[in-house]
Amino acid sequence: MTNIYQVTAEDGSRLDAHFSVEQKDIILASRGGAKGQRDQVNADYTKALLLLIGRLAHAAIPISGAWVDSKTVQSLPLSARSILSRHEGSLPPEQICSLLSSRMKDVRSDPDSTAKGGNSTKRIRIATGFGGSSEELATQLGGVAAEADFRSMKRLPADVLRRATPEFIWRAVQQYVQGKVPDDPFGPSTDYDLIADDGQRLRPKAVFGLALSMALGGEPIGPRHFTAGGLCFTLLQEAGYQIVPKGEAYESPDTESYIDREWREGAAKLKSHLKRERAPGLAKAKKAQYRRTHGRLSCERCGLDPVAHYKAEEAEACIEVHHSATHVSEMAEGHKTTLDDLQCLCANCHRLVHRILSLEKKKE
Repeated sequence: MTNIYQVTAEDGSRLDAHFSVEQKDIILASRGGAKGQRDQVNADYTKALLLLIGRLAHAAIPISGAWVDSKTVQSLPLSARSILSRHEGSLPPEQICSLLSSRMKDVRSDPDSTAKGGNSTKRIRIATGFGGSSEELATQLGGVAAEADFRSMKRLPADVLRRATPEFIWRAVQQYVQGKVPDDPFGPSTDYDLIADDGQRLRPKAVFGLALSMALGGEPIGPRHFTAGGLCFTLLQEAGYQIVPKGEAYESPDTESYIDREWREGAAKLKSHLKRERAPGLAKAKKAQYRRTHGRLSCERCGLDPVAHYKAEEAEACIEVHHSATHVSEMAEGHKTTLDDLQCLCANCHRLVHRILSLEKKKE
């Protein structure tokens, strides 16, 4: 993913202007929105352009050309959207900025248009002769990593959507199941339902939106930030939840096959305990939380790091999730589980723990 930088003023304060660097090219984002209004973006475009050109001159970094780089004109040849030549790149910064501002007004998707009064704050690409990395060039220009403003984005990129890990998706599902989300910006689901662990049917897009908001530290996420289906549904399913067409029956995960014959003597409560552990959304959420906290999965009982032990990423499959906080015999009907109630155990420790539980149950 291309890094986005924010232009800083001489005193180090951040300007409302953003740029990126692709190899030796600087791409300054366009100004948009009504002037002085809340929806305006990159309001400091003109000031930032002069700062960037001035810093290139101060660092003796040559400018080899500049072009309008808006999406509407990117299909045009470079000659049709050029706004600065190589020899003009050595002019004083103020003169360069004046040329850029006046010439970009005339670059349009229809080169034959005679319309006047075009925009002088378009997205532009400035080619340089810098000899270092893109990160070093951004530093020379006084760029700092931009603080993401998700509210101004129409569609969030895939790497942002993937921040909604199984942990946050599970937390979002619990809030909807428990009725703790009084309202949200998402309308009713028209085609599909998400099946919660207790069988409730929830709106998939609303669940994902809340999960993503949690993952982004409470940033407001709405319907325009992502589409239903696609990656949204894929991430919900990877978190252990079924997505089914409205009105269509679904099958509950087979938890019975997990119960060892010796454990069957533990009766209903042990089976209920095991069923809770096998809830796909819950187990995946716990593993995601553990990875976020510890880096990768390991056994909380014996300390086994299966990836290091077996030298294979697939060895993470050795780690299972165990409901440890409440003893099986003390689990009331409708017991609510939190992620802190769970443990990540290797398969051997998990089997041992359940063997101990079944023996204790026999003694009761």
